Amino acid sequence: MQTQMMSPSAALLPVVDDAGFLAATAGPGLVLIDFFAAWCGPCHAMAPVLAQLADSHRGRARVIAVDVDTSRALAQQFRVVSMPTLVLWRDGREVGRIVGARPARFISGAVARALAGEVAVTGP
Repeated sequence: MQTQMMSPSAALLPVVDDAGFLAATAGPGLVLIDFFAAWCGPCHAMAPVLAQLADSHRGRARVIAVDVDTSRALAQQFRVVSMPTLVLWRDGREVGRIVGARPARFISGAVARALAGEVAVTGP
């Protein structure tokens, strides 16, 4: 289930809530989960980078966003304490994590490593 809220990612990425998270991450393949907050400046800067990454990896990886203020249970489940936090989720488990704003090339490299089957991905 998607929510309609004003946020850095809302206009650019599908924003899922607690109820829609399982459906958005179910099934095989890679999902990049952007944990963000509407008040987070670095999250605003990352939203267009992640939207571009979603376009360039269409069919190979999905990119979704989770608002930590409205989906607190998910933020706690994933131990998110800083925003943005990007979680690389493949085939039902976490295979990598990036905390903080990073350049597009950095994130794209991490996604490439996760698509190649690596685990414990923290950078390119």
